[in-house]
Amino acid sequence: MKGIRNFGTILVIASLITSLGLIGCAGSEDPVCLADSCTPNGICVVVDGSAVCECDTGYKQGEGLTCVTIGDAQVGDICVDDADCADGRCLKYTGDTEGYCTTTNCVSDSDCVNHATGESAEMCCVEVDVDYFICLKVAEGYACSSPVGPCGLSCTDNPNICSPTFPCMGDGPDDPNAICSAPCATSADCSSCEWSKNPDARISCKAISGGDKYCLVDFAEPCLTGADCPEGETCTFGVSPDMTDLFGECMNVGGMPPGSECNDEDDPNNLSYEERCSGFYCLGGMCSEVCVEDTDCPEGMICETIDFCLAEPCDDPENMAAGTVCTGS
Repeated sequence: MKGIRNFGTILVIASLITSLGLIGCAGSEDPVCLADSCTPNGICVVVDGSAVCECDTGYKQGEGLTCVTIGDAQVGDICVDDADCADGRCLKYTGDTEGYCTTTNCVSDSDCVNHATGESAEMCCVEVDVDYFICLKVAEGYACSSPVGPCGLSCTDNPNICSPTFPCMGDGPDDPNAICSAPCATSADCSSCEWSKNPDARISCKAISGGDKYCLVDFAEPCLTGADCPEGETCTFGVSPDMTDLFGECMNVGGMPPGSECNDEDDPNNLSYEERCSGFYCLGGMCSEVCVEDTDCPEGMICETIDFCLAEPCDDPENMAAGTVCTGS
C-alpha cells in the first residue's frame, strides 16, 4: 500500500497553474458566503475580506467552506483527509490516497514530533513561505540540523545531502531527477537554482498538494493543442519565468479530461485529484485545454481568446496576457 513518503521519496506533481500566480480574471472577485457554505454544522462569515466557517463544537473548517468532524490522528500519523487530524491538516500529495497529519503553526523543530508508529523519520519546522511554517518529514536517519545542500544539487540515492530548508524532492528514492529544492512563489525565485546533473535544464516553481511550492526540474513538453501531448496529458498554460507571457505545456493535474462537466464556481486548489480538471481550468462548466481553433476542442466547446492575470494587481495591463482556450459554449 502506498503511503506518504519522506523528502527522499516525495511524489512531485506537474505544476499547478496557480502556483505561478496564473488566475482567470473572472475568479478574482472577493470570497463570498454562498447559501450552502459551512452547512449543516456551522455558519459562514466574512472576516477581513475572506469567507470562513464558524463551526459547531466538535467540528472544524476543512477544505473549502465546509465543517468537518475533528479527528484524533496526531502529527506524523497516516491520514486520508483533514478530518482525520487533530490539528486539522492532512498533507497529501496529488494522486495519493493517504498522507500524514501536520501542523502549520510550529515555531521550532521541537513542535514537530513524529507520532507515527514504527517510523524513525524526523519532522522539522520548515518555513515554506514568508512567516508560514509547517511540520514536514525528512529522510530516515536525517537530522533537522544537518548541513544545507544548494538548490539544484542532485540528491538521487542521497536525500540526506539536503536540509529541510532545501528538501530533497523527487518521485521515489531512485528518481534521477531528484534535487535539493527551495520554496518559491514564482519561477523567477528559482533563477539561482542550477541542476548539478544538467545546468541547462529548466527549473520551475511547481506546487504540491496543499499549496506549498518548490523549485523542481521541469520536463513538461511544449504544445499548441492536446494533439501534441502524450496520452493522458492535457495541453494547458504555463507562465514564463519572468511572469510576462503564457506558453502551452503538456501536464496532468487532475483526473477529469477536457470536455468533462465541472463546476466553475469551485476553487481547483480545494478539489481532490479525482474532481479536478486535468488541465486545471473549468471554463463554462467544462474542463478546458489550450487550442488554436474550434476543431481542437471537445464536443460542445469552442476555442476562445481569454485574458489571464499573471500576477497581482490584475488591473495593471502589464500583468495581463491573452491565451486561446476551449470553453463551454
